[in-house]
Amino acid sequence: GARSLVKVVDAAPAQLPSPDSVSRALEVLKGAKRPLIILGKGAAYAQADEAVRELVEKSGIPFLPMSMAKGLLPDTHPQSAGAARSMVLKDADVVVLVGARLNWLLSHGKGKTWGEPGSKTFIQIDIEPREMDSNVAIVAPLVGDIGSCVSALTAGMAKGWTPPPAEWTGAVAARKEANIAKMAPKLMSNASPMNFHGALGALRRVVQERPDALLVNEGANTLDLARGIIDMHQPRKRLDVGTWGVMGIGMGFAVAAAVESGKPVLAVEGDSAFGFSGMEVETICRYNLPVCIVVFNNNGIYKGTDVNPTGGSDPSPMVFVPDSRYDKMMEAFGGDGVNVTTPDELYRAVSAAMDSGRPTLINAVIDPNAGSESGNIGSLNPTSAVRKGPKT
Repeated sequence: GARSLVKVVDAAPAQLPSPDSVSRALEVLKGAKRPLIILGKGAAYAQADEAVRELVEKSGIPFLPMSMAKGLLPDTHPQSAGAARSMVLKDADVVVLVGARLNWLLSHGKGKTWGEPGSKTFIQIDIEPREMDSNVAIVAPLVGDIGSCVSALTAGMAKGWTPPPAEWTGAVAARKEANIAKMAPKLMSNASPMNFHGALGALRRVVQERPDALLVNEGANTLDLARGIIDMHQPRKRLDVGTWGVMGIGMGFAVAAAVESGKPVLAVEGDSAFGFSGMEVETICRYNLPVCIVVFNNNGIYKGTDVNPTGGSDPSPMVFVPDSRYDKMMEAFGGDGVNVTTPDELYRAVSAAMDSGRPTLINAVIDPNAGSESGNIGSLNPTSAVRKGPKT
């Protein structure tokens, strides 16, 4: 058994960036008027938390975390540009990618998300050299482990470093404050049935009060909106599909997170996403895991109100059995089930579940009319009714 195991001396040896690449990146950054740092899940996986924080704070550059890099620095950090995402992606002139890839989640570094064509210069830090220039030209590639690369950049800023222009940082801060203020009333809504913003506002409070808990998140609207609404305060506490736009990972992730960490896990699930692996509630109950599942039940995919366009009696495949009680599934296996219809009820139920450590499933009743098509995918299909719109 244990005697046959090899003792690993250095599981992840440092891979240092070349001095020339560091100098090149610093020169590009020095000329930036509107710089931006994007933190990807690679930065979180690297566990070089203090080195990343030191680079961000020494440079004074606004940062934007991708979903699983949230918490690497708290989302409430004054340099966080999460609440001004659209603005900083469009207006930045120099972008530093730290363990982030220009894949579909960042529109491949192209298109209207990024403003005028040719308006961006990219610096990329990645341990994999094949990631460089994969979608757009990388002017200053730094190949090496995240910790070594960001530490080298920070060391190069030791003398004579000038923070970004106040005009840029001030504009980012102003947009961020305006967006937060605009969102605040939506997150405080106590409407019944709930909308997504009111429900997620309640869960935001739960996570804020328990920053050490782990958050698992999947769905369509449930995932899209939670990414921006629920602040993370510690690194590697958020798990979602990452690069892969799939459903069905939630329950497996929740089980693994609870077993590995021993800490409470909050799994926020769309009802369609939950359907892919919902029977894992039996596993959660069998091992008495501290997992609280919240199912956002809006009677189906996106809205759950679609009807058969042919006029037939059978509903759209996007419609689920109306007013289902997912909480009864958990009760059937010996866990706790709760049905809630307001954000206040949701907050109290989740708080009690997280404090008890009991397997719990909360059926959160969401207004079927509250959702929208995730990602506006229908608009990409030339034959889609969504793209064509209603006939006049």
